[in-house]
Amino acid sequence: MEAERKPEFADTVDNEADRIREIFKHSFPQSEADLKRLIPEDFTDTVAQRAETARSGTGDEFDWSITLANVEAIVDASQASRALVLAAEKRAEIAEAKAREAVHWLRMLHKAVQKGLPDKAV
Repeated sequence: MEAERKPEFADTVDNEADRIREIFKHSFPQSEADLKRLIPEDFTDTVAQRAETARSGTGDEFDWSITLANVEAIVDASQASRALVLAAEKRAEIAEAKAREAVHWLRMLHKAVQKGLPDKAV
């Protein structure tokens, strides 16, 4: 199978990136932002910036900011969980107090009903 036309090779990487951007523009309907994300206009500048950022690191390849964010999220979740447990315990104490009061009044009602019943001997 032969190609419709032979691609022209660009003399620089930026020119090649521009050529690929044009192919994408005509082949796939995408927004300009999507194209910039996929293939930046200054391709070699972007590659150089990424390489410089990678080199300027402290030599530690592990991203501690993600770990710290995860630890903070775990601590926040733990505190939220602890607050939920305390709130549940408070509701349980209130429910127990209401139950004790209900039992007291049921006993009083039971005694009142027993006093009001006629004797069996009569």
